[in-house]
Amino acid sequence: MQIKRQSIAPLLSPRPSVLVGIAIVFAAASTPLPTAWGSFALVLLLLAFFTQSYKAEIWKGLFNNQPSQAAWLFLAALAIGMLYGKTDLHQAFEFWSKYLKLLAIPLIIAMAPNKKWRILALNSALAAITLSVIVSYMRYFGLIHPFIDPNQAYIGFQNRITFGLYTSVASYIFAYRAIRSQKINLQIYYAILFVCMAYNTLAINNGRTGYVIFFSLTALFLVRHIKKSWRLPSFAIAMIGIAAILLASPISRDRLERTLANAQTLESKHPTEESSIVIRWQFFKNSLAIIESAPILGHGTGSFETQYAQQILGTKQVGSSNPHNDYLLIVAQLGVLGLLVEFYLIIALYKAAQGLAPEKKEWAYALLLAFILYSALNSTLLNAGEGRFFAILFSIILLPDRDWNNPGPAWHIRNISKHE
Repeated sequence: MQIKRQSIAPLLSPRPSVLVGIAIVFAAASTPLPTAWGSFALVLLLLAFFTQSYKAEIWKGLFNNQPSQAAWLFLAALAIGMLYGKTDLHQAFEFWSKYLKLLAIPLIIAMAPNKKWRILALNSALAAITLSVIVSYMRYFGLIHPFIDPNQAYIGFQNRITFGLYTSVASYIFAYRAIRSQKINLQIYYAILFVCMAYNTLAINNGRTGYVIFFSLTALFLVRHIKKSWRLPSFAIAMIGIAAILLASPISRDRLERTLANAQTLESKHPTEESSIVIRWQFFKNSLAIIESAPILGHGTGSFETQYAQQILGTKQVGSSNPHNDYLLIVAQLGVLGLLVEFYLIIALYKAAQGLAPEKKEWAYALLLAFILYSALNSTLLNAGEGRFFAILFSIILLPDRDWNNPGPAWHIRNISKHE
């Protein structure tokens, strides 16, 4: 009798080219650098993919894993959203194209660089963040001119919100390496980098989002790496230290005082529109009203700016093309069904992280928590810098731990016929 059964076959995908490795390393390094670098990195990734596109396994790799499928589904949902609603097709397409950075996930996973390139890519991202922090300190100490905008004066590149995100995630990874490194000199090296990153996040950059991300990642670190009996006192010490730095720094203390003053204006009947807290509160309330009128399918891709303008018609409120909240933005355009697609992406990334090697798992958890929180405070996937940051680093981290010199078990499954 002839039967078919499935078994794991020791097959290996075609060896990726040097261009693939260079493209992925450059993409990772470009994430905290000026936006133009990131745009060029995406073009380079596409070019590298097309140089490998004659290989059948490359095309299979675009769809045969859950994170890639989730990214494609997200783009497909936004594409469907262009077909309904009152938004001009050109405007809807322009909005949809801003999410094409999600293609980095299936592209990088499909090209599957080997372990050497992956490690180099992650370290390049950390090196680029470190470089941006060095530039930040140079602005702070007057070695180079600070930016004219006082709110952005001492950042490295991009803007204060994204800058705080990058330094918070890097702080977490450097803290992990400091406690896990086997050599004392490496422990000291990573501890110094952690202190520099942490201090810059809390005392030099005045982005409140960075404070929230850093605080949350500190809690995650303590839960994952401190014994249960020591967690509560460790958390108390960490919070005291964070509070002391925030209050001791004139930059962060001024930001916190303005935040409290702005929050108090919410209680007044006519809150000032110059307050970012008030404006965000207005974004939240008006977005809920927009969602209420089309809760299931939303108003279509690219519709938010028009819908928001109609919502605030006759008031003196500030208009916006997005509510600075990824979840509200998606629901307003694609409804609850669209939000489920975004949740599916988050779940896919979480599930893929479960089988990773220890440090890669730390990367994944830190990025995932940062992504969830950041999306509640900003339009993560819409924005250029942070959207690329998450898409590129997630895809590199989620690659299987195999090396071309020592491939081990592959992911490919083939049918085997056997006569009995």
